Amino acid sequence: MGSHSVLVFSLLLISSVIFVSSFDTSFADKVIGVSTGFEDSTILELKNNRGNTASIDTVRIWLSGENEFKSFKTENGWMGKNTPQGVIVFTSQTEIDPGQSVKFGIKTIENNPVINWKALDSKGEIISSASTTVTKSEISENKPELNQPKIVTIKESSNFRFIPEKPASNSYFRVVGEDFVPNQSLDFYIANELKESVKVDSDGKILFTSKLPAILNDERTEFVLRDSGGNEKTLSIRIPQLENREIADVIKLSLGNTPQEAKRGDVITLDGMATPNTTLTITSKDNNGNILAIDTIQVRFDGKWTYDNLISPELDLGMISIEIDDGKGKALRNVEVISAKLINISGTETSIEAGESITFEGTAIPNQEMSIIIEDAINTEIFSRTVSVGESGLVNFNVEIPRGSVEGTYILSAFQGNESGITTFGVGQEPEPILIVRPTKLNFASDEMINVEIQGPVNSQVAIILIDSADREKLSDTLNLGPDGKEVYKIKSNDLPNGSFTLNAKRGESSGSAVFTIGLTTGSGAISIQTTRDDYKQGEQILILGSTGAINVLLDITISDSNGKIIKKIETFSDRFGVFKVDNFRIPLDATVGKWNVNAKSGGNFKDVEFSVSGENNELQIFTDKSNYNTNELLNISGSGARLSATVTIKIFDSEGIKIDELNITAKSNGEYLTMWQIPADLESGEYEMTADDGASNTSTKFTIS
Repeated sequence: MGSHSVLVFSLLLISSVIFVSSFDTSFADKVIGVSTGFEDSTILELKNNRGNTASIDTVRIWLSGENEFKSFKTENGWMGKNTPQGVIVFTSQTEIDPGQSVKFGIKTIENNPVINWKALDSKGEIISSASTTVTKSEISENKPELNQPKIVTIKESSNFRFIPEKPASNSYFRVVGEDFVPNQSLDFYIANELKESVKVDSDGKILFTSKLPAILNDERTEFVLRDSGGNEKTLSIRIPQLENREIADVIKLSLGNTPQEAKRGDVITLDGMATPNTTLTITSKDNNGNILAIDTIQVRFDGKWTYDNLISPELDLGMISIEIDDGKGKALRNVEVISAKLINISGTETSIEAGESITFEGTAIPNQEMSIIIEDAINTEIFSRTVSVGESGLVNFNVEIPRGSVEGTYILSAFQGNESGITTFGVGQEPEPILIVRPTKLNFASDEMINVEIQGPVNSQVAIILIDSADREKLSDTLNLGPDGKEVYKIKSNDLPNGSFTLNAKRGESSGSAVFTIGLTTGSGAISIQTTRDDYKQGEQILILGSTGAINVLLDITISDSNGKIIKKIETFSDRFGVFKVDNFRIPLDATVGKWNVNAKSGGNFKDVEFSVSGENNELQIFTDKSNYNTNELLNISGSGARLSATVTIKIFDSEGIKIDELNITAKSNGEYLTMWQIPADLESGEYEMTADDGASNTSTKFTIS
């Protein structure tokens, strides 16, 4: 349009401004009228709305009441005539198309006029008409923009983009936007033509599909998002001419097999088929429908596509959906996000009777030994051993629960370095829901966030009470466990004094507790330490007592076997009386006999004490019931000295060292094992070797087939 300078009326110097609005703006308005005024001067602006099909050719204005026009001014290209009836008629050689606007300046005898107006097309048909009303507003003189639209949906920071970035002529494309006012509506225009009406998500984002019309010439096309307050966000893109080219075969969108569950931090690969050289939009949403991520990929020339989807390590556990959209159709998959724990072990049965064995299986860190501890229903350690984990990471082992064991819910804890895993099973009954409470470490700094891991029934509410070493309550709270029955409870350590604390968790009849310390240091002074007995047998629990010269200090307790191998490291502390104890260690059933050592260390101070471990420690042996066999005959195999309850692998080799067969059996709690092997009918005569390996040692024997 032409220069607007003739209409300024020195508005930049105005300190008191009148805002005039004809009516509340809505998406259906064909023409919007907005006025600004000061004293006897007023500017009337008419904007031909996007989506309107008519262009403004003529504007007529008149005043209400006894008010009269003194003078008027127009933009370049417009002419005005004040008729005897008090109506000013504005006409122009250039029409005001949809999306454009025009301004008129008037002076009136009385201030704050009520202006009536009509906008007409070239045929004299009324496009829109209204009356303005005037209200007074104070505005600083350094703010010349007098007609700020009301923010309804679009903010200054609102933005949107296309997928693909430059849509092709006569093709579908996706519109992605963010930072809009949530739960409000928007209109989407292409070249002033209304294409879509969309609603903003609760998180302020938009995502919808539209189609670009056929472009015959290389044209710059304007794309506009507009809210009901007249606010707009615009993108202008040059669309290449639609060429006569061979169109690729249309292939229906498809998505291949996907896993039903994935761990946090996992990458799952999505693949399938779609129309070649098209763009796919991949959207991830949580179970409430909130958008987690949006990405785009290009389909290959052969119609194949693939995409690696990262499951965020921070993602909440539960179901997520992954949607693939090509603008014409959608493919959807649901994936359950599970814990990324590296140790996942469970029993093959939920409960057993005392005197029976239970099998555990699962996965752990490959090529790393795993320590196993089982606590009974009264939190007494009844079993501990080391399990070898191979390259596959698969774990399978048996544990025999002694006759006379107490009934109730038992806990198996597995450890590999800093990783741990927990599972429960019942003895004499089904396992009951229990609460397991464990701080991520023993001692926290005075300015550190304390993290306590709590595991229990899924989606349950747990009551929390924290008490200090003098049994004084420091806080009480409630915690909701997640869909996996796990949650981390956080405590600000700077809200608590230095010392030791016990966190108790309770839900119904279930309860659990854990101890942690704040601000303790090493440097104990003189240390005294002893065991309550000098001699222990394999499988017995030991009690270690001690004291320190200083109170409230940290100690490291290291227990080593007769070969110097470290069996257990325990972090503990001396209390406000300088006393400490270790009552949660049981000598493994397969422990090496001899002199064992306990070392207590705090800073530069340390003390050692020894005790003896006795018990049968036979070497691994394997036997056959005779030395000579015929083909197709049963061969009885027996042995002893295996690691207690360990898996014994038996292999049979011919005279050239070629493996014929392999058997796996579980040793009893006394290290004995027994099985049978049927000799194949097609074996050749000769000498054969049989080996046995329990993961710690191996042995062999020979037999003959005639």
